[in-house]
Amino acid sequence: MQRQKQKFRNTLIALIVLIAAVCVLWFAVPNGDRNVEQATASGGGGGSGGGAGGGEDMVQTENSGTDPGAEADPGVEMPWFYNAALAERYEAFAAESPWLSFDDVIWMVNVGLDKPPFEDIRDVADPLSITTLVTKQFKLPADFSPPDLVPIGKSMMREQAASAMNDMIAAASKEGHSLWVQSGYRSYDTQAGIYSSNVARDGSDLTDTYSARAGHSEHQLGLAADFNSITAAFGDTPEGIWAVENCWRYGFIVRYTQENTDITLYKSEPWHMRYVGRDAAGAIVDRGILSFEEYWVKYVNSGF
Repeated sequence: MQRQKQKFRNTLIALIVLIAAVCVLWFAVPNGDRNVEQATASGGGGGSGGGAGGGEDMVQTENSGTDPGAEADPGVEMPWFYNAALAERYEAFAAESPWLSFDDVIWMVNVGLDKPPFEDIRDVADPLSITTLVTKQFKLPADFSPPDLVPIGKSMMREQAASAMNDMIAAASKEGHSLWVQSGYRSYDTQAGIYSSNVARDGSDLTDTYSARAGHSEHQLGLAADFNSITAAFGDTPEGIWAVENCWRYGFIVRYTQENTDITLYKSEPWHMRYVGRDAAGAIVDRGILSFEEYWVKYVNSGF
């Protein structure tokens, strides 16, 4: 009888020690780790199983900038060039172009690239601004002509642009390169005649890939110039290479490049330079911006 009582006491003591050990281990494990263990045991977390785990929260945070409907979420910071009035167009364009970032969707819609060319034409707000945008979506008035045109070569440009162009031509000459302005300012009527001739020869579909319609040409601004020979080969000449590498120093950009044809909707034109001012040209180069359209939305006009 005595041995049975002693055996019972030993068993009870062992059980108490075991319970105490379990309690010590339980409270030694951080609460967060216990939650993970519980979720794993119940099948609620990890991989493809859970719907409310930490991994999903992380994905939502990382991808929130690609959701065009995110304007309804006060926790998502919109880019400064976001236009709430265009929310439905952002959403539709994002659905059509899932490879684009949220920022790209916004600035492309802001310049009308979600619409077919010439379908959503808007008037240029300030034709005299050196950073104004003229595209297939933005049109100049038929009667617009810059008041400060001056001669340059056998053509004309606005005074500020012509002065910068002469500086660039002089700098190129010092390095052994001969540059000249083949074509500068063109009136609305002149451009209309050029476009009509091209259509008669090539048809409107092909012509629209390389020739601007009247009112849609940068040449009417008096800020654009075509150099030397108007051929793709110009870009491979020493003069063309020098111009591409150095034009920004004088406030010019190569407006239509091979890299931005999907944005400008024109074929590459290495001979076509557009004056935008030294600040804008330098910023475009420094930021690695591929098109003037993107620069215009982000740093000139934050909406329509």
